[in-house]
Amino acid sequence: MRGARVLSRLAIPALVAIALDACGGAKSTGVTAPPTGAIASITVVPATTSLIVGDTLRLVATAYDAKSNIITTDTVAWASSDSSVATVSDSGTVTGLASGTANISATSHGITASATITVTPPPTKPFTSVTAIAAGFAHTCALGAGGTAYCWGSNTSGQLGNDTTTLSPFPLAVSGGLTFTSLAAGYGHTCGVTGAGVAYCWGDNASGELGATTTASTSGSPVAVSGGLVFRAVSAGYAHTCGVTADGSAYCWGANESGELGNGTVGGNSSAPVLVAGGLTFASVSAGGVFTCGVTTAGAGYCWGSNAYGVLGNGGTSDSDVPVAVAGGLNVASISAGVYHACALTTSGAAYCWGEADNGQLGTGLTSLSSNVPLAVAGGHTFASISAGQLSSCAVSGTGAAYCWGAGSFGDLGDGATGQATTPQLVSGGAAYSAVSTGISFHACALDTSGAAYCWGYDNSGELGTGGAGGFSVTPQQVVVPNH
Repeated sequence: MRGARVLSRLAIPALVAIALDACGGAKSTGVTAPPTGAIASITVVPATTSLIVGDTLRLVATAYDAKSNIITTDTVAWASSDSSVATVSDSGTVTGLASGTANISATSHGITASATITVTPPPTKPFTSVTAIAAGFAHTCALGAGGTAYCWGSNTSGQLGNDTTTLSPFPLAVSGGLTFTSLAAGYGHTCGVTGAGVAYCWGDNASGELGATTTASTSGSPVAVSGGLVFRAVSAGYAHTCGVTADGSAYCWGANESGELGNGTVGGNSSAPVLVAGGLTFASVSAGGVFTCGVTTAGAGYCWGSNAYGVLGNGGTSDSDVPVAVAGGLNVASISAGVYHACALTTSGAAYCWGEADNGQLGTGLTSLSSNVPLAVAGGHTFASISAGQLSSCAVSGTGAAYCWGAGSFGDLGDGATGQATTPQLVSGGAAYSAVSTGISFHACALDTSGAAYCWGYDNSGELGTGGAGGFSVTPQQVVVPNH
């Protein structure tokens, strides 16, 4: 946009030609064609300007005779003093290539003039080398090179982990110098697991969702989850957190208003991890709104907590404070718990969803049918990963195509529109993705196969990571960082 704006002001002919009337004669314009050698001087406009790397602008060369009359010239040779900084075309179009300064000269009939072009880096650059991404409610976090955690967006409870409560539209490093192997973003808190299996959380702690010994209502920096447990991964929900330890045990902490901690009790919060009942061995867990789901090492799906809209998927509508089996006998590879719906992938890549369907978030082609058992997502797609969010769901196919379905009022689906979709819609842009995350939110983020991060949807707090805050985007926008 910056280059286009400059170009629109400068895109005028580089040479002034003699205007001819209909009979072929020269109009009286004060412009005359010179004999050879009549050029006394040349000017190049603008004489001094700057370009951002990658942008272009058009220089204008004008020839004058000894009396300062504009005259035509049959040829202008353009040249750059440093083509590694900026190049120039035969028509005088300059392209900035790298930071530095170059003189762009225009020569005609032995007369030369030049312009000084300073090329500067862009104010932002793409956020690259990303290995994992997690969308929360109004914030997003990701793992960068070496396992460094970065977060951006809303920071009212310190969920960005940078020791402030100021929102950021750019990724900022989480304080403490820790490196992580996985991250999870919830409603107002974030958690991660280090390479040694130690879980840390930061942000909102009103319900004990940080799992730490601190009684503070928030923490703007990572605090270790108590209990000395060794985790493989954690998942952050609305006001509770769950994790799977190295031996496959599931633990949860935080709010327990509907039994979402799964330890056989209802009511009362726990600021320390409690063991999920049932003696099951889990491969993964996913904390949602007021419920939790998990997949056992045998490939069975279980859920516990609130059963509003049949979100436990067990064929009933009663809450459960212990894990209950998801109906259908599916061989499950993964489950993602959203706010009032959940989605799962089978080992063959088939997608199933259950729970609330009012916005088409089950992907079955219907909005009137909530379901307390898994229903197949329409379209016959085979997916590699899936994520259930607030009122929508997204998934990535085995070929890297991203699809979303459900509510799209804030561009949540990334398909270029704001309409609702009851079946999977292709995310626009044509990028090949490796993962997608919707979280408890109205936005989604994904990683492409090169390690670049993209987000779309609601951006009121800068959760898209594009350097601004406000509005929304109906198409994927690349996450950027300040270039300094």
